[in-house]
Amino acid sequence: MKSKKHPDVLKVVEFILDKAANNEKFSVQSAADSKALNGFGRYQIARIMPDICLDPEDEGSLNRYTTVDDTNMDNIPCHWQLNAEAYFSYLSYKSTQVANRSMYVAICAAGIALVALLLDIFGTCC
Repeated sequence: MKSKKHPDVLKVVEFILDKAANNEKFSVQSAADSKALNGFGRYQIARIMPDICLDPEDEGSLNRYTTVDDTNMDNIPCHWQLNAEAYFSYLSYKSTQVANRSMYVAICAAGIALVALLLDIFGTCC
């Protein structure tokens, strides 16, 4: 079986969407410790989140809660949401995945129809 490795950004986006759907707070540090983002360091997550998230609280809170330093502000749990660009890009990615699966189903259906047609044509001739 072929292993499909998703990009880091995609894993973080799916993590944020999952937490938002369950109305759960999380911090950069707790995300780094989670099983879903196993192997991601808090620095890596903190580099990704400012590009894809909205401010969780007041203006400037995004930078404040994704800064990894001695103040441990990255350990404060918040309700995180994706920004519009990240959310719609994710939806586009998912619709492309569905379209690809649909294409393979259509190819299989066309193949079965072709075999049935050939059996019908040659079955009546012989």
